[in-house]
Amino acid sequence: MGLQPDTAPARIFFKMSDAHDNDALSFVIHPAGGGCEVPVSLLTQTLATLQELVHLFALQEEGRSLRQRLRLSEEIKGKYVLQCSPPQPGSFAFTGHVRGGPGDLFASQNVAHVVANLHRFTRATVDGQADILPQIVPDTRLRHRILTRLISLSPAPGSGYLHELCNGTGPATALEETLPNRIESLLTSPTERDELQTVTGRLDAIAFGEHKLTIIYAPKRRALECFYDEDLEPMLLENRRDLIQVTGRVIMDDDNHPKKIVEVEQIRDLDLSPFVVGEVTGGGFRLRPRKSVPLQPSLSETEQLICIAHSEWDLDVFAPTRGELFQELKEQVLMLWIEFARGADEALSAPARRVKEQLLKDWEELPDAKG
Repeated sequence: MGLQPDTAPARIFFKMSDAHDNDALSFVIHPAGGGCEVPVSLLTQTLATLQELVHLFALQEEGRSLRQRLRLSEEIKGKYVLQCSPPQPGSFAFTGHVRGGPGDLFASQNVAHVVANLHRFTRATVDGQADILPQIVPDTRLRHRILTRLISLSPAPGSGYLHELCNGTGPATALEETLPNRIESLLTSPTERDELQTVTGRLDAIAFGEHKLTIIYAPKRRALECFYDEDLEPMLLENRRDLIQVTGRVIMDDDNHPKKIVEVEQIRDLDLSPFVVGEVTGGGFRLRPRKSVPLQPSLSETEQLICIAHSEWDLDVFAPTRGELFQELKEQVLMLWIEFARGADEALSAPARRVKEQLLKDWEELPDAKG
C-alpha cells in the first residue's frame, strides 16, 4: 500500500466532530526509514485498538465499571462508533467521526469528554506522569486495561516506526518504540518487576471454559498451565501451536527450571520480526545510522532467549523479551562505538580495525541533542 508522494507518512485520520477542533483525533504512522508503506495487519490493529480505547473511555463517561471481560452494552456500542470515510486521494488518510446515539441531546458533549480524556491520558503516560493517571481514570481495572491497549497502539520495540496521536488544537503526542517498556514499568512496582520472569513455550491447549492455557517448556518438555484474560483469546487462537511468552511469578524446580506459573502479568505472541535501529543516545553523544541495517533476531536453543548477532559490528546480544533485547541492543551499540570506533588504530588488532571501519561506515556520531 504505497503513498504519494514517497516522502509522506502513512496517516490514519479520524475527525470526531466537524464543529470543534478540540474534538479531533488523528493517528499518524511513520514507517521505518521514512518509508511509505505499512502492513495491512498494522492498519487493522490500529483501527481496532483505537475503537477499543474510545469504548474504554466511554465506559467511564457513562459511569459504567469494567468487569473481567470487556462486555459492552448495545447502547455503548451504538453511541460511540468509530467510522471512517474513503481514503483521500494521494495519501493514506482516513477521515471519519464517532457517531453519537440518535436522539441523544448529550451525545456530542459525551464524545468530546471521551476524546479529551483519551488525549490527556495518553499524554500523561508518554510524559511518565503516573500520579496524574488515577485523576483521569480513577477505576484501577479500567486504567490497567487502557494502559495495556496503549502498548498495542505503540510501535513494537525495534520496528523503526513512530506513531503520533493528535488533536486539532495542540501538538502531537509521540508514541515511540520505548513506550511499551515504560508502560510496563507503570503497571508493576520495582519490587514486583524484580520478581517477574518470562517463560517462552509452545501453545499446546486452551481450556476456554476455565480461561486456562497450557504451554510446553522446551528444555524439560514440561507442560505449564496458567490462567489468562479472556480478551486474549483472539491472539491465542491466531497463535495456536505457535510459541508465546508468559510473564508472571514463576516457581522454579531444584534445577532452576520453571515448574509452575502463578499470578500471570502478561501474555504476548513471540515477535521475531527484524529490528531496525534508529538513533541511539547515551554517554553525552548520539549515534545516527547512515543507512538502515535490519537485524534478524532468532531464538536460543532453549527457546528462552531472543538473540541478535551481527559479526560486522562484533554485536552479540540476547534477552528474554523483545523490549529488553531492544534496550540491550542500543546499550551494546554505544559500548562498541566507544571501544572500537573511538579507539586508536595502533591499539586495535586487525579484526578490531575492521569492526571500526564498519561502524564508521554505518553510523555517524553527533552531539547529544539534550546536551
